[in-house]
Amino acid sequence: MNQEERKNYADSGKKNNTTRRKKKKRRASPLLTIAWGAFGAIVVALIVVCVLMFTLKPTQAEVASYIYNSTFCEGITVNGKDISGLTYNDAWALLKDEIKTTADDTCVSVNVGTGLWVLSAQDLGLHDNLDEVLREAIALGRSDTFFANMSAQSDLKKEGKAYTISYSASEEAISKFVANIEASVNTPAVNASMTPDKTATEPTFNYHEGDQGFGIDADVLVKTISDSVSAGKYNVTFTPELVYTEPDITIEDLQSSIALRSSFQTHYGATASLHTAARMRNIQKAARILNGCVVEPGAELSFNEFIGPRYEKDGWALAPGIVNGSRYELQPGGGICQVSTTLYDALLQAGPEIEIIERNRHSWPSSYTDYALDATVSTGGPDLKFKNNTNAPLYIFAYEDNVNYIMTVYIYGEPLPDGVTYEIEGITEEVLKPGKTEYIEVPTWPTGYSETYVSAREGYRATAYRYKLINGERVGTEVLYTDIYRAVTGQIKIGTGDPRLPKPNGN
Repeated sequence: MNQEERKNYADSGKKNNTTRRKKKKRRASPLLTIAWGAFGAIVVALIVVCVLMFTLKPTQAEVASYIYNSTFCEGITVNGKDISGLTYNDAWALLKDEIKTTADDTCVSVNVGTGLWVLSAQDLGLHDNLDEVLREAIALGRSDTFFANMSAQSDLKKEGKAYTISYSASEEAISKFVANIEASVNTPAVNASMTPDKTATEPTFNYHEGDQGFGIDADVLVKTISDSVSAGKYNVTFTPELVYTEPDITIEDLQSSIALRSSFQTHYGATASLHTAARMRNIQKAARILNGCVVEPGAELSFNEFIGPRYEKDGWALAPGIVNGSRYELQPGGGICQVSTTLYDALLQAGPEIEIIERNRHSWPSSYTDYALDATVSTGGPDLKFKNNTNAPLYIFAYEDNVNYIMTVYIYGEPLPDGVTYEIEGITEEVLKPGKTEYIEVPTWPTGYSETYVSAREGYRATAYRYKLINGERVGTEVLYTDIYRAVTGQIKIGTGDPRLPKPNGN
């Protein structure tokens, strides 16, 4: 081995020795390794415990369970009573009598005028917060982290924590009670009113002033009572200020809202048969019943129902009335068609807002109005009915003048548009001739004796018109209807018996 080889060999040996020495230094004792591991685990555990003690809080379920499993921490009082160390149930038992006493002593009164209403705890729907207080108090010093709880418990021992039981009322329960007070106290305003003066000889109204309404403000009273209870005032009397309301309608409003819509006159002095005492008595009776009639908006009126049935026992006189469309006979109330016809024509002139529901013509036309403008009525028979389609009442005034033989009807109600009036006219368009006179033989009458049984009458076809006028000028024509009054064939009874027979009725 030469020198160089020996050197290389020596160097190699040194390296191997160095490597062996280094390997020996990295080796550790097994016991030391275990010790170090245990130490590390303890450190980690301590760290975890410390973290948990600073951050971990009980769950809501755990906090809720304190009410069954814990006692109140030292230093807690409710309404001045120490509940330290008590369970929830013990604390409740300690305080429940105080709550009962408060409820028994609760007396809230409301004084309005001469009335006094008293509300008990039950009327108020009184509710205490004892349960909420105890639930909150029992969680003190337990519901936070470990260190926070220790700090809280320390503070409780030093400074204490005082709770006060509070009470609240049910606004719904109070509202029900206040509603009863309202029903007894509140008085609505009374609007001004007007009534037709039935004693006057011309259309006149009696006006009546309205009255203020008054009452309590229910919402304000409910809140006042509720706030009083919340503020701990359980025995108090309230005298609420009355609230006054003005009438919606004044006399001035009425005077401006009602005006003359129409009037109509008919005459019954043309012939003696039209102003017999009995007929005039019936006209007067019907007119005075009709006078002052009020028909509300949307309401209907039946002439027959309003005037009532016509019987002698009710004071209606016997006067001529048309029977079977061919002749006159005496009947109770005969002649009141003068009133119904005058009313009908006034209604037509009051405008189209007055709806005629039923109207019937006579068997033959009346002499006191245009053909097609009459309106016959009879107990249990033809009627005159109409409906008020305006926005205000209709006031009907009816007057008979048995000196001048004039029947007049006025219609007051919602004013017509400015300048507007209505007129009516019946125009005869055709005359219908009666048939050949009929002769009826009567063998019980003496030959040569005769009587007219049915007078021959011409018939007519006539049409009713209504004209609209603005400031007196005709601006529109409305065809209402056409009536046909049939012609009446005359009938004469003639005797055909022995000339010696007595004449009828001693004639």
